[in-house]
Amino acid sequence: MKTDHKTAADLLVSYVNTVGTEEKDIDELYGRILAEDITAPENVPCFERSPYDGYAFKAEDTVNACEGSPVVLKVTESIRAGEVAGNRVINGTAIRLMTGAMIPDGADAVCMYEDTEYTDTTVVLKRRYDPGSNIIRPGEDIREGTFIAGRGTKADAGLMGTLAALGIVKVKVYRKPVAGIISTGDELVDAHLTPPGGKIRNSNRYTISAAMKSIGYDTVYLGHAQDSTEDTKRLILKGQSECDVIISTGGVSAGDYDLVPEAMSEAGYEIPVRGVGMKPGMACAYGIANGKLMLALSGNPASSLTNLQCICYPALKKLAGYREYEHRLISMKLKEDCPKAGKGTRFIRGHIEYEAGEVYLSASSEQGNVVISSAIGCNAYGILSDMKAPVVRGTVISGFCI
Repeated sequence: MKTDHKTAADLLVSYVNTVGTEEKDIDELYGRILAEDITAPENVPCFERSPYDGYAFKAEDTVNACEGSPVVLKVTESIRAGEVAGNRVINGTAIRLMTGAMIPDGADAVCMYEDTEYTDTTVVLKRRYDPGSNIIRPGEDIREGTFIAGRGTKADAGLMGTLAALGIVKVKVYRKPVAGIISTGDELVDAHLTPPGGKIRNSNRYTISAAMKSIGYDTVYLGHAQDSTEDTKRLILKGQSECDVIISTGGVSAGDYDLVPEAMSEAGYEIPVRGVGMKPGMACAYGIANGKLMLALSGNPASSLTNLQCICYPALKKLAGYREYEHRLISMKLKEDCPKAGKGTRFIRGHIEYEAGEVYLSASSEQGNVVISSAIGCNAYGILSDMKAPVVRGTVISGFCI
C-alpha cells in the first residue's frame, strides 16, 4: 500500500538529526547554515558620523539664523571619512567634512553643502539647526546586544556584510552533508556518449546532484550499478561508509529488474516506505540504517526530481541544519487549465508569477514522468488532491516554493 505523501515526509523528518559543526572564515560563509546564534558585540557605527558632505558646527550658533539674517562661521579645517579632526569646534567655527567622517569634538549638528554658501575659509548658514541635526548616532544601524541571526539561518549577502561590519570573521556552521548518488539500470550510458540502440544517457546523475547542491550539500557519484542485486549492494555499502545520505535512481518499481529494495535490505536497511501516494514520483523506497537515510527514487527523470523535492527535501534540509525545513504552504491560483488532475495527489511543476496582486502558478507545459525539461526554471509546486479533471485557470490551490 502506498504511503500518504505527508506521512512519508514526516516519517523521513523523524529519522534524521543535524550533522556536526565546523568553524568557517567569513569569506567561506556564503550559503552555509549557521550553527550558532549571533548577537552584536558592539554598535554599528561605533562613533557619531556625518551622513553628508557638509559642515559640522554648534547648533546654538544658528538659533537666530534665517534668510534675512544668516550666520557666518569660520572654517578651521576639512576632514575626510577615516580622518579625525585636529581642532575642536567652538562657537563661531565649523569644520568641513565628507560623508562618513567622524563628527568633530564640540560639534552637535551638520548641514549639507547644498544648503550653504561657502568659501575656503567661511560657511554661511541661513536657517536654524537643532542639536543632533543630520548626525548618525552610534548604534543607529546595529545596537550592541542586538540579535542578528539564529542557528539554522542560511548565510546571505546581508548577513555577511553585517558580520563584517561587526568584526565577526569566524562563525560556527553545520558541516555540509555529503549525498552519495547511485545510478542503476543496464540501459544507461554516460552523458558524453552516443547511446547505442535501446540505451539512454544518464541524466538523473546530474539532475539529482544539482538539486542537492541547491540546498547546501556536497555530492559524490558512487557509481552506476548494473541490474544486479550484488552490484547495487556493493555501491550502497560504499555509500554507507562515505556519505550522510544515499540517493539512487531506478530499480524501485515492480519489474523483474527492479532490484534496489532487495539490495537495500541485504545492506541492512529497514524500508518503512515502498511507494508514495503521489503523481509523478509514486515509485520509491525509503530506507534507514545506522541513522542514515537511503532514498531510492524512480528512474523516470521528472518523477525522481519531484519526489526528491516534494517529499524528501524537508528531511534533507533538517539534516543540513536548516531551522525552517518544512515546506511553507501558500495559496496560489493556476495560471492555465490543468488537464492532469484526478484522484489522489498530483504535484504540478511550474514557476510563480504575480498578476494584479495575486500569486499564480504558471505550470510547465508538460508534466509527464519522463519530461525533465519541464523542470527548467521550476521554482514551485502546486498540489492537486482528488480534484475533478480538468482543473481550470484561476482555481485556488495550495503549493510551495523550492
